[in-house]
Amino acid sequence: MTTLAPEETSSIIGMPLPFTNGEYRQRIDAVRKRLVEENLDALLIFHQESMFYLFGYEQTGYWIYQTAILTADSPEITVFVRTADEHMVRGLPYVKDVRTWKDDSANDPIAMTVDLLRERGVLGDRKRIGIELKTHALLPFYHKRLNEALPSLVDASELITELRIRKSDAEVVYMRQAGKVLDAAYAGAFEALRPGVLETEVLAAALTGMFRAGGHVPAIVPPFASGPRLPSWTHGHAVDRRILPNEAVCIEPGGSRYRYHAVGVQTRWVGGEPTTKVQKTFDELVQAQKAAISMIRPGASTADAAREINRVLKQFELYKPGIHSGYGTGLGYPPTWLDTLRIMESDRHVFERNMTFFLVSYWAVKDGDVTTELCLGEPFVVTGTGCERLSATPLSLT
Repeated sequence: MTTLAPEETSSIIGMPLPFTNGEYRQRIDAVRKRLVEENLDALLIFHQESMFYLFGYEQTGYWIYQTAILTADSPEITVFVRTADEHMVRGLPYVKDVRTWKDDSANDPIAMTVDLLRERGVLGDRKRIGIELKTHALLPFYHKRLNEALPSLVDASELITELRIRKSDAEVVYMRQAGKVLDAAYAGAFEALRPGVLETEVLAAALTGMFRAGGHVPAIVPPFASGPRLPSWTHGHAVDRRILPNEAVCIEPGGSRYRYHAVGVQTRWVGGEPTTKVQKTFDELVQAQKAAISMIRPGASTADAAREINRVLKQFELYKPGIHSGYGTGLGYPPTWLDTLRIMESDRHVFERNMTFFLVSYWAVKDGDVTTELCLGEPFVVTGTGCERLSATPLSLT
């Protein structure tokens, strides 16, 4: 059994991990409790977010086969990675065993995974092994072969992800820092905004502000759109388009600290003043946001928050059936910063203290021959009595 001082912080390659040994142990024990509740003997972990969450493993090469094994009867973790990644794993808290494989060798990573499960004593007729399937880190090629080798695998995709939506106090500290990074991204972008500037130049200013404020690499390059390139049509990044006078620009940064993301989206009018119809619609979207914010507190449901937003949107004839009004945010690696929580009428989550989320509203305004899409959204943390903005940048068109 690994002995670690709970109050101390481990280091890897000369850098301290973001949390204490004790925090990692609490997370591991919470997963083991869920394994017992689900009658699972072990879990095959593939989410890069899960590995970072449980034992601080940080890397971006997770498209290569790797996995971690946690059993219900022990907090000791076995990690299986490429030889090239061994130095990023060995020495992490509660990692008992590190096994490796090489790209150019006869070693079969699937067969080696089965052997590791056998060594851990979790193979047999009555043994049940969970696996994370809803992840970008497990290619269908490898999943097919795992399923052939271990036909009794149980989908346990949400076992860790559901635990992650309830942040610890230490995680909330990073979420608050991420909110400040988000504000720095906005400040850089808005200072650069003017007619004639390239979208990419504004994005560069946003990223510069983000990193100068102590931000870390975000899971997604901030989505960006301007003028006729409506956000819902492009859903992409900045391009070599020059921004023209009297049009809207939309940017959606995710401020990041230690992979924890505070996500926001702002629409700003460039040159002149927005039309009366555009400004009126923007103000109505803000009212819908405020209606939900006023009722979000521990014990309130995500579905009720969505219904409240939709109630106001229906009053203004801005409601679109089937949309979601937000989602949980936190740990994120490319290509997403989303948690499993959703703010929509069909969601079944209940808000709890320290849950963090992104609340968003959007609408395309047709004004004569011009269509302007308005997007606005802010990051929040649920407090003991309500919810609090993680961003200090006001929602404003100008």
